[in-house]
Amino acid sequence: MISIGATLSPQNRGEIAKLSLDFIEVKNIEPEFLESCSDVLSRFVTRTMHVQYLPSFDQKPTTLNLASSKTIQIIDDDKSTLFEAYRLLEPRLISFHLGFSSEEVGTEGIDNHNYARGRVLSKDETFEKISMALLTISDQFRKIGYKGEILIENLDYHPTGAYEHICEAEFISDIIKYTGCFALFDVAHAMISSYHLGIDVIDYVSKIDIDSIYEVHVNSPFYKDGEWYDINRPFHQLAEAEEITHIILNEKRKRGQELLLNIESDEEIGKQLSYLRRSIYVSQKEGTK
Repeated sequence: MISIGATLSPQNRGEIAKLSLDFIEVKNIEPEFLESCSDVLSRFVTRTMHVQYLPSFDQKPTTLNLASSKTIQIIDDDKSTLFEAYRLLEPRLISFHLGFSSEEVGTEGIDNHNYARGRVLSKDETFEKISMALLTISDQFRKIGYKGEILIENLDYHPTGAYEHICEAEFISDIIKYTGCFALFDVAHAMISSYHLGIDVIDYVSKIDIDSIYEVHVNSPFYKDGEWYDINRPFHQLAEAEEITHIILNEKRKRGQELLLNIESDEEIGKQLSYLRRSIYVSQKEGTK
């Protein structure tokens, strides 16, 4: 089954409330935001929780970093905002950013990409810290009754020290196999990473393994002056982003596997929804030939 949803934001909640979607994704888990969107949330039975930021102990949002010991402390606290949000949303799926190759990271640039503020970890250290965090997350959520899948999102490579190892398709695949998680495949992130790593983006998708992909962030990156930026744009604005989305959709349909397609860009949500519905229709029609 192919489902279509969109990411809820302060900018689009009025539009989201009027759309016929299979689910909505909630990225901002701050209590104030959830309270302000309670009327929209109540319209959708199926919700997913994508944790991009975590509340720190002083209640300021901090970039989720599965390689950080501070993240483990927050995950271990079952009274934190993370678990409060879970209990409120009752999400069908929970997803996390994969994490970084440094315990301390900062943000820079027009797309707020990350950079290493501490030592860059080796591949083995990065793998050990991230996999331990994911196993801890899984254990904590199972204890409070969560029975769904846990997904990890591929990130966008930048040569800043924060993204070493983690954007390699083989590394992502190994983490998935070791932890039992599934992949949240971000199209824009894959395009940026494959560009910087010098690999064809279709090969990049194949190396992560389409069988492990459970959800897709349907989007495209922003291109300016020879550089790609992680600023979400409608996927149909770039032919390559549209092709990647169609390849994953078609393969999942052929295999009879479930797939969630999540519109992440606030721009032209209605048009993106129409494009995706048309793509699903075409894929189904081709499958009957």
